[in-house]
Amino acid sequence: MINASAQTIPYASGPVRRIVIAGGGTAGWMVAAGLSKSLGRLFDIRLIESEEIGTIGVGEATIPTLHFFHEILGLDEQEFMAATQATFKLGINFENWRNVKQDYFHSFGKTGKPHWTAGFQHFWLEGRKRGLASDYGDYCLELRAAMDNRFAKLPNWGLNYAYHLDATLYAAYLRRYSEALGVVRLEGKIVKVHTDTGAGASAGGITALTLNDGSLIEGDLFIDCTGMRSLLLSETLGVAYEDWSRWLPCDSAVAAQTASVGEAVPYTRSIAHPFGWQWRIPLQHRVGNGLIFSSQHLGDEEAKATLLANVQGEVLRPPRVIKFTPGQRELVWKKNCVAIGLSSGFLEPLESTSIHLIQRGLTRLIQMFPAEGVCQSDIDEYNAQTRTAIETIRDFIILHYHVTNRSDTPFWQKCRDMEVPPLLAHRIQLFKDTARVCLGTDELFQDNSWIQVMMGQGITPSAHHPVTRQMNDRDLGEFLSEIRKEAARTFIKLPKHHEYVAQFCPAVKPPIPAPAQAPVATNRPVVPAKFNPHPQIQTVALSNGQSVFVIDDFALDPEGLVREAQAREPSFQVQKGHPYPGPQLALQPEMAQQLDAYFEQHLRARLRTGPALGSYGRFSRVLQDSATLGAVQRICHTDDSNIEAGEAISALVHYLFPDPQLGGTVFFRSLMSPQDTQSFLRDATSLDGAAFGEKYGIPAGYMTQSNRYFEVIGRVPARWNRAVFYDGSIFHSGDIQWSSAAAYQSGNGRLTVNAFFKSQSLSVPA
Repeated sequence: MINASAQTIPYASGPVRRIVIAGGGTAGWMVAAGLSKSLGRLFDIRLIESEEIGTIGVGEATIPTLHFFHEILGLDEQEFMAATQATFKLGINFENWRNVKQDYFHSFGKTGKPHWTAGFQHFWLEGRKRGLASDYGDYCLELRAAMDNRFAKLPNWGLNYAYHLDATLYAAYLRRYSEALGVVRLEGKIVKVHTDTGAGASAGGITALTLNDGSLIEGDLFIDCTGMRSLLLSETLGVAYEDWSRWLPCDSAVAAQTASVGEAVPYTRSIAHPFGWQWRIPLQHRVGNGLIFSSQHLGDEEAKATLLANVQGEVLRPPRVIKFTPGQRELVWKKNCVAIGLSSGFLEPLESTSIHLIQRGLTRLIQMFPAEGVCQSDIDEYNAQTRTAIETIRDFIILHYHVTNRSDTPFWQKCRDMEVPPLLAHRIQLFKDTARVCLGTDELFQDNSWIQVMMGQGITPSAHHPVTRQMNDRDLGEFLSEIRKEAARTFIKLPKHHEYVAQFCPAVKPPIPAPAQAPVATNRPVVPAKFNPHPQIQTVALSNGQSVFVIDDFALDPEGLVREAQAREPSFQVQKGHPYPGPQLALQPEMAQQLDAYFEQHLRARLRTGPALGSYGRFSRVLQDSATLGAVQRICHTDDSNIEAGEAISALVHYLFPDPQLGGTVFFRSLMSPQDTQSFLRDATSLDGAAFGEKYGIPAGYMTQSNRYFEVIGRVPARWNRAVFYDGSIFHSGDIQWSSAAAYQSGNGRLTVNAFFKSQSLSVPA
């Protein structure tokens, strides 16, 4: 029989001494840094994360509130910016939001000078009415500087700014900071969450986490930073999710990184499209690009193509699609678990609030830290404050979609016609009627932000404060003119943004491989190193949760490898019975041995394989016309078909051709059951091409796109001297379009090095 009274006991716990942070990334390491700096000597702080679990990397664009967090930590701004490849940000340029080919700028800081009776917008509206005022942005220093690509730090925060930063490098920077203050990082995956099964006030609270190596991590307070999965708060404690998609229509994102071209501008670009919007965030070494879109109006593959058609510079990583539901957990603190970051909810990064929401959740927790024990009143107050804050931010984002003159697509028509939350509807109508903005004292976005966006999106108030009519034309004109001239006099003296960054916080360049040393006299000849001894290894997350690893500038002398392949051209042979669509040539022993040693040093741990059992490498060229491909050649494949139980295969493809159009590598997952997948593969090896094509509807041709049997989970584009290492059990194929046979069959064509590393499998504890 259930004890009804026990169910209503307010939650309470004993004193908090052990803090466990579940998950790393930006959220986890911000929490670790903030807690260890503020409270670290009093508490045991441990953070659990797994290198196998990728992170979304939220928040490459920030807002000025981040300064407060960095002041708490005592960070050196120049060091932080150099370590994260950061640039400065003065605001966001909204393009095509009000209407197609109409832009406006949402700047940080303030515009003009207010009076105690009324804000500056009232004086500006009166000046426009009398023909005395220029554009509203002319009275804002941050906007004027941004539009002319100028920046400098001014005394007394004379220029308000935030940052563009590399979120992955930011997390790594904060990890080093936190570990130096005593935070213990534990590598592993959480496989079980233990809860208090008693009947007391702490019943149902989390007591410990079990990792995949069998470790039991006990704690008193648990911070859920596990991302959208929300392993602790949602999956374990059952907190429901409140869906806000009736107001925020986008539910998907596709992101890509490109090499920098031109000067980095001191602002984020937000470019509206017929089905969503695109961001462009300039860092010192690259540009972050992404497309937020509604899956009801655009498919994933179309989204990737749209993004790639609207970026500049070489694509450094293939686009990846992220699915999300805009909204918030009904509670963000339940029992002894607090969710911070994506585990608490998701708002699209239209106003760069992702890192701020992490920071605010953390600072609120520090201010209310339950050292003597978690109590229900603290929980209730934290949840109430969080809900008030997030709902006003949500409303500000909805404002951008709803107040628009666009009606060119069903997406924008739906946004214009939707019913918005009551408080937002009131604020819009109040500004339309009176030009007034009335906000709460603790809201993130203050008057100037609301005014810039509402007028930028197309609202012209029908009235303004009568105090402005007390000024004659001369006084009002001089008042407006002096503010405009002061902004102009200040911004024109500022240096160009890229020049200031280069002087103030130049990012550390990737190490350049040292030249090969002269051979040392020994009894055996010394073989010069062929491969980059200081690789910059990029982790590329596939949409199924696995990762592949990319190394650019892989060979020290790639032209020499090409010359070697050319010199041995007569020895290339098509292997009878082998499905590879072209001739192959085994590598020389010295090169094969160096590849094996390189894999051992740099990649084995990342691919999580056991002791080595052998390797094999070859040169390869794709020559077979797509129309002549047999059944097994027209589908994706794995590299682990000839291994025994307890063994694993890792693989390498090294591109030695300059034309990226010849194709990189595309990765797939099966949409069939394991049994149907095996049956499909057996048919591919036993049926001829015609019979296989008739049975499965797959015509001759290289497989590069999703079909009813396999789904694309990632692509790595080809690039001269790029190496890709991956788990050989992942289905994959060359991304070969075969648009021109001559491109593949003349010269060196699509020359690659392929290598395979057999290892013992790592056993996973039950």
